[in-house]
Amino acid sequence: PSLETLVEKAKMLFKDTFGREASAGGAAPGRVNLIGEHTDYNLGFVFPMALPLVTVVVGAAAAEGANCRVKSFAGSGEDLTVEFGLERTEPGEPAWANYFKGVVSHFHAAKLLPAFEAVIV
Repeated sequence: PSLETLVEKAKMLFKDTFGREASAGGAAPGRVNLIGEHTDYNLGFVFPMALPLVTVVVGAAAAEGANCRVKSFAGSGEDLTVEFGLERTEPGEPAWANYFKGVVSHFHAAKLLPAFEAVIV
């Protein structure tokens, strides 16, 4: 599907899940290193390239409460939902959410980050 189709799907799923419109969003391409992992900063060679696959995230500040709620619709068909507090971003289960929690944990302005709700497609 096109990026526009994925963005519209994410916005629709957010509204269906949380009952309101998303107020922010972003998209990032997939990436693969054809030679080497973690070698570029060790003076080695890498050959990264973007993939035609993308990840789309849309969200908004939480309507109520102090917890973040994230729901992934990442193709598996299973219900992938996680809820966590901004002060509880240590790795745990489900494992897929650790990527998301890591970004939140290392956000440069973490003290300004409100609890949020988000959908990943």
